[in-house]
Amino acid sequence: MIIPSNIEMHDVLAAFHAIPDAGTRNYYACPVDPTEPTGLVFSHFKGIAAFEDKLIFTHTNIDIGATCGKYLIADKLNEGAQGTIDATYDTQPQNWCHPCSSQACGSFMAMGIQPTETSGNQSAIQICDLQYTLSNEPIVVLGSIPREEGINGVGMTKEKGSCGCYIVAAVNGPSFTLYRSTSDCLQPSKIGFDVIYCTNQFAESGAGLALVTQTDGRIFMFTLNADDDGSNNEMCLYSINITAEAPLSKLAHRVMAVPGVSQSLTDLLSYLLNNQTPLGNAIVLLLWSFAETYMNSSFRWGKGLAITSPDSVTVYASDRNVLGLSHVTPTRQDFSLVVWG
Repeated sequence: MIIPSNIEMHDVLAAFHAIPDAGTRNYYACPVDPTEPTGLVFSHFKGIAAFEDKLIFTHTNIDIGATCGKYLIADKLNEGAQGTIDATYDTQPQNWCHPCSSQACGSFMAMGIQPTETSGNQSAIQICDLQYTLSNEPIVVLGSIPREEGINGVGMTKEKGSCGCYIVAAVNGPSFTLYRSTSDCLQPSKIGFDVIYCTNQFAESGAGLALVTQTDGRIFMFTLNADDDGSNNEMCLYSINITAEAPLSKLAHRVMAVPGVSQSLTDLLSYLLNNQTPLGNAIVLLLWSFAETYMNSSFRWGKGLAITSPDSVTVYASDRNVLGLSHVTPTRQDFSLVVWG
């Protein structure tokens, strides 16, 4: 059944401040790695979209011979639980290996994608149907918004009312664009979007985005951002007035502390240390001192937001990579997911 929009929220600013400071971790085993070991250096999680009881993780696949990016479907978990990725699929089209951030809006999803990590003047925002993910089947791409620059963060919401149009936000570095659909219906023959605002001075460079519609019709935007090494995780809240000449107003800012180090990383360290000579162990530990922060859970990697009620949201951040430890060790903790909410 088509669900046209997300839950409308009573007070987005209050919900922003009500998100718990302390995040908790879940872990997932991943039977099918989204990239080969040779692709781990340049490939990583990008977005996390939430639909009903499912999470859809987007993952780049930057490797020699790779022909597509990946997305992973899994169940949402209770606090501290262990789960398993239910399905891993290829993104479309062929030779576009860099899916980006995403957000679900009802049973639809907006997802950025580009051919490579440095695609320059070529990217798109795909509008997808998520209905079949509830039975772990592939998403259906209904249409796309072509772009003449790269893409990173993407958010999506629907204006209030049965005839409300869809608003999509896109960011790539300091470049930020707002789109509005030409119809209140997202069927393949009716998908069209117009640019309604753009700027090259957006402050949250590299951010994940999430749009929310309030019950009074106002639209808000969460940004989820971190430094290139994964440190300094920050969440900001903006109001969006699409009829104003300068539609963005920053309302609030929070530092989101990541709770410790992912057990997936410490399991990997133990595995590496048990398979080396003393000199090899010394080299591993030296490299680890640089890599631990870089590989830990962060908004730099997989990030996303779910509207869980009219008064609450849940925020997600994943580890950088699927480590594939379950293929060679007894652990089932191939990657972790930090959950606030």
